[in-house]
Amino acid sequence: MPEADVQKEKQKEFYLEIPQKNEAFFLKGSNNHDWGFKNRLARIFNPVSGKTVMLAFDHGYFQGPTTGLERIDVTIEPLVPHADALMLT
Repeated sequence: MPEADVQKEKQKEFYLEIPQKNEAFFLKGSNNHDWGFKNRLARIFNPVSGKTVMLAFDHGYFQGPTTGLERIDVTIEPLVPHADALMLT
């Protein structure tokens, strides 16, 4: 049964002679993250500059309404086009 041995050898071909592609991710320190994490980061950070604008608008909100943030739907909405991410708790 030499054919069976040949087929076994073909099944164990792991293509070790072909190097794995390792394309650098644009955000420093994020090269070894999995695809999902990189995908989320890519939606927040600018690929050219590696920078982002994050708007955290609920600091201290747990202590009661912050002056000017009683109506978040009115005060934050005009800023949304200028922010890459909104952070809230």
